Amino acid sequence: MRILFVHSNYPAQFRHLSQHYAASGEHEVVFLSQGKEWTAPSDGSVKLQRYQLGRDPQGALCHPYLKRFESAVLTGQACLREAMKLRQGGFTPDLIVGHSGFGSTLYLKEVWPEARFLGYFEWYYRTNGSDVGFGEKDPVSPDTACRVHTYNAPIVMDLGLSDRALCPTRWQAQQFPEFLQERLDVIFDGINTELFRPLTPAERQPGLTLGDLHIPSDVPLVTYTTRGFEPYRGWPQVAEGLSLLMKRNAQVRVLLVGSDEVAYGAARGDGRSWRQWALDSFEFDPSRLHWLPPLQYDDYRKVLQHSWVHVYWTIPFILSWGLMESLSTGCAVVASDTPPVQEVISAGKQGLLVDFFDPESLAARVDELLADPQRRLALGKKARQTILKRGYDLESCLKQQLQLVDALMA
Repeated sequence: MRILFVHSNYPAQFRHLSQHYAASGEHEVVFLSQGKEWTAPSDGSVKLQRYQLGRDPQGALCHPYLKRFESAVLTGQACLREAMKLRQGGFTPDLIVGHSGFGSTLYLKEVWPEARFLGYFEWYYRTNGSDVGFGEKDPVSPDTACRVHTYNAPIVMDLGLSDRALCPTRWQAQQFPEFLQERLDVIFDGINTELFRPLTPAERQPGLTLGDLHIPSDVPLVTYTTRGFEPYRGWPQVAEGLSLLMKRNAQVRVLLVGSDEVAYGAARGDGRSWRQWALDSFEFDPSRLHWLPPLQYDDYRKVLQHSWVHVYWTIPFILSWGLMESLSTGCAVVASDTPPVQEVISAGKQGLLVDFFDPESLAARVDELLADPQRRLALGKKARQTILKRGYDLESCLKQQLQLVDALMA
């Protein structure tokens, strides 16, 4: 079978599925993307085809509601051009697996009308009840509501073309209108539980060493990892909570991992990054606060494995792999009490849940766990069991994804 994977970044959510088909030796696998992640495989088993936009979006020249749609159309055109090159080179996919929303899959059926299309749909924009207006006292303005609703245009277009549709969590699927939810197969991306596993006491004993950073195993370590420090991932609340924690606990070390950029939502209007804003706004002991950039998987895994308590925060939005990886690693997790988290964590069972807007409780709950090793251990064991027994592990998820493809191709 010939398979074309499509995403703005390689390999993103298709890391495991694309590698599985490529490694079998029975399939020709091409991946069409604009960017390439720092953790991307480099074994050459997947042919990477890059696309570039013909021009930058000219948002000032179109209606404000259409800025994102213009970007999607330009992305769709860029992918169309690369698809035509692939067709001229003799590549005709039997199956297209593509992430919807960026526009990259909009026009591929015009090139290969006979190909089956499996769409990956992780979000449908609502004007209330999820990320838009979360925590704000005033209702969302009509202008904002109309603009956000228009974001769904390329998503709905892709749903109209897809032969099957994939969504990673039930809560994310529930953001779609009811009549569209019926089209979605809910299958998570999958966590490599052999890679993200708890350490034995002997393995933990030497402590965490990453370059020049060394944190002994008997020093309480609190971790927070994120793609970007931003409000969508609760950074303002987490930053304040961690500052309060460091005042409460003179021994704790705090390790932050992520990019000082905004992945979701808007950048600050004053030119400062959200990291700099936090340093300007709250008191931290610099000798006990450690910042690391995005890490390769081995180092990132070590951070979770040596963590005493892991903090995860998110507004009602897409669930991060980071939460699932921390649970698989057996971390004691303190997380925001928001719908995407509630699908995985029941308060007091797999972790502790705290009101999103309560930094003081965040600090208090983390500090309580730091002082209670037995409870940390119990929460960590239950967390890992949840990943294994509820089918979030890679083996189970990949099996379901392959069955879905087989049914589609049949």
